[in-house]
Amino acid sequence: MVIGQIITKQIAKVALTKIAQDPSIIGKILDSFGQMPNIPTSTMGGKFFWTDIENVNGWRLQKNNVFGNCRIIDPNNVRRAWGGEDAMLKAFNKL
Repeated sequence: MVIGQIITKQIAKVALTKIAQDPSIIGKILDSFGQMPNIPTSTMGGKFFWTDIENVNGWRLQKNNVFGNCRIIDPNNVRRAWGGEDAMLKAFNKL
């Protein structure tokens, strides 16, 4: 049991170090998962950490400048979906 805990801590430390060195790894990991479960959440519109990729009739597809994950925001700045870039592009195009 103790050896397993030590190995788990070492793996976590390596993983966190890699993420700290390149935060965009988060977006790459999310690309493999696709669309993530979502709870509609009010946002501030993404003025600082987000870049609009698409904007159609007030609906926006945004990409996070630090982590590389994406989200879809409705005209009222409510997050309607989030996940990897490919999955969000497909979901946005369905709108």
